[in-house]
Amino acid sequence: MRSNKIRFVAGLAVLGLLVGACSEDDESVAPTIEAPTSEAPTSEAPSDDLPVQQSSIDVSLAYTGGPGGAASGDPIKVGFVNQEGGTPAFPEATFGIDTAVWFINNYLGGVGGRPIELVKCFVTKEEDGLKCGQEMLANDEVQAVITGTMLSGNQPLLDTLKDKKPVFIGNPVTTPEFLASDGFALTPGSPGVVQGLAIFAAKYVPELEGKEVKKVAVVYQDNAAGTIAFTALTKPILEMFGVEEVTGVPVPDTAGATEMATAIQSSGAATADVFYPLVTVQGCIGIYDAIKTLEITTTVVTTGLCFGVPMQDHLKSVGEEGDLPDGWYFGGYGFAYEIPGNPDLDSYIDAAFAYAKEEGIENPEYTGFAGPTFATLMTLVQFMNGGSLDSESLRADVKAFVGPMWAGVGDFKCGGNPTFPSLCGFSIGIQQQQGTEYVSILDGYNGKAINPVEEMAALAG
Repeated sequence: MRSNKIRFVAGLAVLGLLVGACSEDDESVAPTIEAPTSEAPTSEAPSDDLPVQQSSIDVSLAYTGGPGGAASGDPIKVGFVNQEGGTPAFPEATFGIDTAVWFINNYLGGVGGRPIELVKCFVTKEEDGLKCGQEMLANDEVQAVITGTMLSGNQPLLDTLKDKKPVFIGNPVTTPEFLASDGFALTPGSPGVVQGLAIFAAKYVPELEGKEVKKVAVVYQDNAAGTIAFTALTKPILEMFGVEEVTGVPVPDTAGATEMATAIQSSGAATADVFYPLVTVQGCIGIYDAIKTLEITTTVVTTGLCFGVPMQDHLKSVGEEGDLPDGWYFGGYGFAYEIPGNPDLDSYIDAAFAYAKEEGIENPEYTGFAGPTFATLMTLVQFMNGGSLDSESLRADVKAFVGPMWAGVGDFKCGGNPTFPSLCGFSIGIQQQQGTEYVSILDGYNGKAINPVEEMAALAG
């Protein structure tokens, strides 16, 4: 654990986002503000012997609509599919949803007093998606399925469950998920973050950094999601917003600092105006080490995956004073894990560390894809507490959902994205590490979150 005191997730909401706050169309760059001064909850149990703060329970009950207290009786079963056991793997998504189940069942009264029980299935390869889909379809007690984060098996899973059981996509990162007609992502997904960061690099970095941005170097992971992120979501957006030269170099999922250094040099990052890594937190650590070795000082813009606990631990091990690389800009779902002040995200962090303590999990990875997966189950439970317990009514609820979303920022409308129909969220937030401080730039805290759909529409006239 980085410190005894845990700063609230501003999230990725965490892909969470700002409750009910719409992004503004103001084209001026918002002023940088210091992180709120309120203290985040500690990982120690409060003095009243509850492992979580009463305020966290109150905020969460208001969202889920549960009766409160401990749930009991016959469980309500929810399917959960995640990619674990190979490379890449996303165990933080499982931690996020396990935290939600623990919190909902012990303090929020479950669903009408009944506990939530997860029916889990994990994928490591493409054919596992069909297996998991068939398992979920055959289980009559499962009326909806939540996914964590998957690079493999998405298409067969979605095809198997289409028009039978709705899939709530916790963290959409692949084309089948973006285009799913019976899948629903309560976030802007990787399209929102990746496109939003490209717009930020081209449109806002010039004003913030006092320089033109004509050349952008990108290093991305050599898998389906990484390729789509660069070829479809990054390069064309940068060019649309006036960047003249965009160079992308793929790297293996297992690349370390040496391979990253080669890719960085090939991308021309040293002479670029912006360097944009599109990699997971493990890749980001290699990127950081390579940049230090190569003495590259180019402005870095990257996703919120790079501010995970492993990065923070690595920087501490090499003697850095800040929790994250100095000067880097990070994009996520509107808030940031490192800035307190959003009640929903504050509650998530509180619950995550209480759950980890009870389970004996040291140094839990509560960042990355964990927060959005937590938020997805919280929202599904809200629908269930409203009386929707079957596939048809849950599908109708999510199609009609317009927010506010747990820790969400900006507008929400499932089917409102003209290109990616599964995405129900739109806006993203940008923060920056400045020395030892992590500060808001354009996000939910200052009402300046970036809506890439609106930005592109405005540019097109």
